[in-house]
Amino acid sequence: MNISTLDLLNVRIDLSDVLSWRAAQSPRLIQLFPTRGSERGGGSVCATSTEHSWLEGLDAPKTKRYASSSDTEGSATFTVEDATGWRVGDLFHIQGDHAVWRVSSVEGGTLAAQRVTQASPGFVAPDSGVLVFDSRPIPEGSASGEDFFMQSHAESNFTQIFRGDVSLTGTAQAVSQAGMENTIATQLEYATDALIRRINAALVFGVKSRRSGSAPGTMGGLYYFGTQEGGVGRALSGAPALSPALINRAAQDVLDAGCIPDAIICGTGQAQVISTFMESQVRVGERSTLAGRFVDTFVTSAGGATLRVVVEPSIPDTDAWVCDTRGFALVPLAGRALHTEPASTPGVDGSRAILIGEYTAEFKNAKQALCRLSGLKASTEVLG
Repeated sequence: MNISTLDLLNVRIDLSDVLSWRAAQSPRLIQLFPTRGSERGGGSVCATSTEHSWLEGLDAPKTKRYASSSDTEGSATFTVEDATGWRVGDLFHIQGDHAVWRVSSVEGGTLAAQRVTQASPGFVAPDSGVLVFDSRPIPEGSASGEDFFMQSHAESNFTQIFRGDVSLTGTAQAVSQAGMENTIATQLEYATDALIRRINAALVFGVKSRRSGSAPGTMGGLYYFGTQEGGVGRALSGAPALSPALINRAAQDVLDAGCIPDAIICGTGQAQVISTFMESQVRVGERSTLAGRFVDTFVTSAGGATLRVVVEPSIPDTDAWVCDTRGFALVPLAGRALHTEPASTPGVDGSRAILIGEYTAEFKNAKQALCRLSGLKASTEVLG
């Protein structure tokens, strides 16, 4: 970043590429969010409204949790939270059994179905459980208008303004200093890092909120989209320690819901717990000069999915997330990607610059892709 005082007095400088590069190097959650769009990259991948919408990649949840059931000689009814997306003729099975069922009617929150294959010997459908969507058979000669397609629904998030101000007096710029702290360019680098930390905090804890009066709009983050009703998160009882079994189960939940898990997001303490229970699989060469241990990859029993361990220090110690991060993106409002604007005015003894950008975050397929494991035993108790 080579920015002179003259530049700051006369031109607007696009820093979207700088944000993208520095965010990718940051050891925080933001590294998982590719930065879309820039003033040079075209507006087609930018937000065009302060409420940015996107189509979900999944047509409907591949699983339905049911609260009660009634099974009589191969005919059953299931009371679900929401039957949206399922149609008469759809095939599914009850998690834990291989028997296939066909939906015979959908009325509000009730699915009626007929069993079309034999259940496992001794299997009894639990009073509450999970229905897993298998397929939607299509007849020969099907035609447009017969309602066989499943249109993806839309989700949205609001944009949020992020700003940093840099100011150096003429005296500060004239005095000889060790290093480059008395240059606008260096101060802008510091301001960029501070702004990345603020964006990162919004990506974790941000609340989706529309601009109202003098209250600015804010974007929702991981804890907003990942804790919605109907998601695949697990609230654990008894404060169990984080274990391979819990990670595998969460990965299977994400897989069953139609996504592909690729990351574990957790705080520093739970990352140490993962490194501890994976310790027997860590190999150290005789000539190794490195000390310490950290496991950054976990291979699940859920189809062999490989999960990258991403440490986000602000995640509460009793939480861990298993996610499909392919739907993550940091999206600028068109014409509002990170940039500097002239801020020095005639008569001011010094130089000033504004670092400003307006962004929102995409969490595509959040209900299926984000599995929060909450209620874990604190890492300090596990590590001793």
